Amino acid sequence: MAREGAFEGLVWEEVHDDGDGAGACCPETETARRPVPAGLGRPHADRARQFMPFAALRGYYELVGEKEKVVEPRRPLSEEEARELTQTLAGLTRGTVVRCTYYEDDGYRTITGAASQIDMIYHDLWVVRTRIPFDEICALETLS
Repeated sequence: MAREGAFEGLVWEEVHDDGDGAGACCPETETARRPVPAGLGRPHADRARQFMPFAALRGYYELVGEKEKVVEPRRPLSEEEARELTQTLAGLTRGTVVRCTYYEDDGYRTITGAASQIDMIYHDLWVVRTRIPFDEICALETLS
């Protein structure tokens, strides 16, 4: 039950079959117009945008990820641990391979590598390319 004017303005093209079943489209006249009005279709570059994912709540997944993170409480060093750490830092030389446990971003991390720099002025230890402040170090062990 189509309306009478539903196909008005459309130009039909003849399809010739060459026997391969695919068919070829050949316009009957040179002035054949596009069967679909130009305003209905999307340009090719804009067509993929309609399939992009939609995030109704921006930042929701980052917030959920932060809530799932378990914060490890920082524990203070005992006097004996602090004394051992100070002695190890004083005897440390550049190029020595160390295993360092330190507190960073709500948890303890352990890194193993060569001590590339020991800065006694700014109280920093550089293990390879990681800067670790002395106050954040929990345990330091020399491996070589």
